[in-house]
Amino acid sequence: MLSRRFLTTSSLLLRSQPAKRIPSPTQEIPDVQTFLNRIGRKCGELTETFENNWKNLFTWDGQALKDKGINVQQRRYILHQVERMRQNQPVLELKQGKKSFFGGERKRRETVAKWRAQQRNEGNA
Repeated sequence: MLSRRFLTTSSLLLRSQPAKRIPSPTQEIPDVQTFLNRIGRKCGELTETFENNWKNLFTWDGQALKDKGINVQQRRYILHQVERMRQNQPVLELKQGKKSFFGGERKRRETVAKWRAQQRNEGNA
């Protein structure tokens, strides 16, 4: 009989998968600096980190970017945009969401009620 261990996927098999495709530079995005400037969110400052090398941009994973000292939000954003380019989707700057004055969705009612109560108390005093 076959053991269950034979049927499970090991990390070695996952690592032996073929490498992901590296797209060639386009007319709009000829190099790494242009790509990083195009996606925005101050990623253009990281051009030296990637050594302006197209291969580095598409082969480095999250761990490599972490070792280079790139923070989590920028790492995830850059990897997301790299994957979009791999899939021939347009590379656009995705603006960060802006938090409301009254905070997040979960506590909004409570925060608005407190704010209105404070406004009433200031009006009476």
